[in-house]
Amino acid sequence: MSYDTAMPMESLYGGYVAQQTRLALEATPRGTDLLMSLPAFHTDDIGHHESAETVAAAVRGARLGLNGEDARRERFGVALYVDFAATPGDWAAYRRDWGAPN
Repeated sequence: MSYDTAMPMESLYGGYVAQQTRLALEATPRGTDLLMSLPAFHTDDIGHHESAETVAAAVRGARLGLNGEDARRERFGVALYVDFAATPGDWAAYRRDWGAPN
């Protein structure tokens, strides 16, 4: 889970997700499924800034966190959390930026 970070801007949040992705990949055996969560809920409170913690920023961060051999890791992906709160814009960012078919 890489949300409820209190990051105030998308760029900071994306950098945080990149760092968390690298750390998670280092700590997770290659044969284990690893999913990084994309925040698809729209609440503004002390720990979550809707304008910063976006699906697009999380996908960019996850991609930045992949490098070298990990970029080809078969058991790695992203998942919307929570999918029932995702807007059409969240799904569009997921499909566009992660590469899922329409």
